[in-house]
Amino acid sequence: MWIINRLIKTLLVCCLLSVFPLNSQADVRLKGEVVWEGDVVLKEATIVEADASLTIKAGTRVQVLNPQAKLTIGGGLQALGTADRPVRFEAPGWVGIHLVEPRGESRFSHVHFENAETAISAIAARFSVKDSRFDNCKHGINLLRESGPLIAGNHFSGGEIGIDIEMRSYPKVTGNRFEQLSKVAIYASHNSKGLIEQNKISGCQVGVQITQPYPDRVLRNHFVDNKVGIFCNQTKNTPQIDGNVFENNEKGVVNFSFAYPTLTNNRFVGNDKAVHNDQYGSALIEFNAFSKNETAIYNNRKSNPKIRHNNFEQNKLVLFCDYSSYPLVRQNNFLSNPEVVRLGIYQSADWEKRSGSKRLMMAESQARKTRNTMLTQAPTEFVDKVDVAENFWGDQNQRIAAARDDANLDLFWDRHDQPKVVYEGFGPDEYVLDLVVFRPPLPTAVEKAGPQK
Repeated sequence: MWIINRLIKTLLVCCLLSVFPLNSQADVRLKGEVVWEGDVVLKEATIVEADASLTIKAGTRVQVLNPQAKLTIGGGLQALGTADRPVRFEAPGWVGIHLVEPRGESRFSHVHFENAETAISAIAARFSVKDSRFDNCKHGINLLRESGPLIAGNHFSGGEIGIDIEMRSYPKVTGNRFEQLSKVAIYASHNSKGLIEQNKISGCQVGVQITQPYPDRVLRNHFVDNKVGIFCNQTKNTPQIDGNVFENNEKGVVNFSFAYPTLTNNRFVGNDKAVHNDQYGSALIEFNAFSKNETAIYNNRKSNPKIRHNNFEQNKLVLFCDYSSYPLVRQNNFLSNPEVVRLGIYQSADWEKRSGSKRLMMAESQARKTRNTMLTQAPTEFVDKVDVAENFWGDQNQRIAAARDDANLDLFWDRHDQPKVVYEGFGPDEYVLDLVVFRPPLPTAVEKAGPQK
């Protein structure tokens, strides 16, 4: 076993050296204390050695003539511009600055990068990036491994990925603006963590995408006009998503494939789908405000979120459930929503009992040769009711209290409206749609509901 581990480590080192060839004879090596100022031309790959430092003064213009002329930092780099005299790197397609286990701590302040392949990348590096611009860079900052920078007050626009957080990296990302990123503003995976706080993300394909557990917080950010605000994939019970504003996004938060983060104190306004839970995406949704969304909470494929102490006001539809999704919905205020619950045509415990989707999904997983061990945790028993009792209904409260249990109210779409369904590929059999249970209501509004801070 130790031989296999040693071989793996050797291969990893070889891969890293192929990306960062520190011993190339063609490289220019900087020793001691080096200062760049004025106009600087970068033609060749340049290395700041471990016992050296490079200072780039305010107003310096670095013109990169060779896109492969990477600047590798083994010591320290101080690129210190000012608001009126920034440091500029003019380098279309440039491979950028690489911090590779540097001995010193680097600082970037008021630095402008344009059209770089990757402006800054880092392995096991301590550094800060403040008040800088990343315009049309394919990747702005790429934390390859075990790096913990402070990234504050910067502007990322155009390009594909703003910040990529990988392999146990742990940045603090605060007070930045991200605009028009074609893939994702902030991407995190592979056992990383780090506070993501008070950023504004607009017009991006995805604002924050997290794959695998991320034991940290996404706090007080503003997501507006994105296709997806936050996308959680297999994050288990992480991250904590607290105090954010999601405005006019196609989807505010997506919880996919065994992602069940905590959503508290957020405001969802004017989104197509405020929260989208899919394939066992079962978040804790507590103390939030949902207003004027097309659909407040969408649940699909066995998504069972806990929905408590929220305010839902003037949403076109509050809750959609399909394919055996059974949320826990208690102690919420529903105010002036034209439709509260709608069941999709696959919301049928009758079909689950007679046909069973877990067997089908396991077979599909095997056919695709996927190995998601969490599929074995999928439920196998289902009730035929979506229960939204013990909530307050505003001006509809008296009507709901007076209704019979089997009343067909226009707030709910269930088997009263479509008693039987037939599924393509499952023969001519008819299946019974589930039922919405809405009584008893709470007698008065929930006082402690909606954002608490």
